[in-house]
Amino acid sequence: MNSIFIEENLLTFTTAAKYGSFSKAAEELGITTSAVSYTIKRIETYLDVALFIRDTRNIELTEAGFYFYRKATDLLNDFHSIKKSIYSIEQGIEARVRICINQLLYTPYHTARLLQILKKQFPTCQITVTTEVYNGVWDAIINNIADIAIGAPGTLMDGGGIDYMEIGAIHWQFAIASTHPLALMPEPIAESQLRLYPNIMVEDTAHTINKRVGWLLHGQEAIQVPDFNTKCQCQILGEGIGFLPDYMVKEHVKNGLLIPKQIQNPRQDSHMLLATQHSATGLVTQWIRKEFTNNGILANLYNDMLKPISPQ
Repeated sequence: MNSIFIEENLLTFTTAAKYGSFSKAAEELGITTSAVSYTIKRIETYLDVALFIRDTRNIELTEAGFYFYRKATDLLNDFHSIKKSIYSIEQGIEARVRICINQLLYTPYHTARLLQILKKQFPTCQITVTTEVYNGVWDAIINNIADIAIGAPGTLMDGGGIDYMEIGAIHWQFAIASTHPLALMPEPIAESQLRLYPNIMVEDTAHTINKRVGWLLHGQEAIQVPDFNTKCQCQILGEGIGFLPDYMVKEHVKNGLLIPKQIQNPRQDSHMLLATQHSATGLVTQWIRKEFTNNGILANLYNDMLKPISPQ
C-alpha cells in the first residue's frame, strides 16, 4: 500500500482541521468537498482511528486528531524546509558553514549580529560558530574543523589549501590597575621592573600545531586564564599585568579601573586574516569575503575592534 503521508494528503487534512469544515477546506485547496472527505477517510482507515467527530454541520478533531494535526504540521514544515534547502544548494548556497572566530574578535554582541546578518541573507544555511585562541584558529581550519576563520593570526601557517585576506589589526595597550605598584613608576617602564610582577596570559588553544605566546618576559611568572575577558578582570583587580586589546581597555580607563602605561618595548599590532578553505566556493563564503572588504557590512561590524593596517 502506498503511504498516506504525502504532502498533498497532509495538507488536505491540516486545512480541514484549520477551518473545521470539509467544504471550506475544499474551497481553500481548489478541490471538491468529496475529494477532501475521501482523503480524510483514507487517512483514518490507514491509521485505524477516527480523526474527526462529525455532525451534520461541523467537524471537530478527536484527541488522536489533535496529535496527528501537530505531527502533520511538523511534516509539512519539514517538506517545505527540505525543498527550500535543496533549491538553495542548487543555487550554490552551502547547506552548512562552520565559522571559527579568534577570541580577540569574539564578543556576544558581535557574534550575535554576525549570525543575524548571515541568517537574514542566507536563511537556509546552517551556521555554526566556535572560538579559539591564537594558533587554535589555524588549527581549526587546517584540520577542517572550520570552513572560515575570522581573525586568523597574521602569520600564515604552512599546509596550503587555504585562501586568506587581511581584515585589519588588533592594537595592544599595556594597562594595569590604578592601585598597582607600577602605576607610580616613571614611563617608559623598564623590563626589569615589569619582570617583578606576574603576566596574565591567555593560553593558545592549538592542539596539532605549535602554540604561540602573546607576550612574556624571560623569567617572568605567568598566570594562565582561558579568555581575554578573564585576563582583563584579573588586571583590573591588580593580580597581574600585560597587554590588552585597546577596544577592551577604553571603557575601563574611562571608569578609572585601568590606566594605560608606556613600556620600553611595546607590543606590535597583531594582523588579523579572514581565512577560508580553498575548496569553499559557495555563495555564503563568497559573500563573507566580499563583505569584509572596505565598507562592507562585516567590515563595518568589526571596525570598532580592528584598526586599519598601516603600510610598512
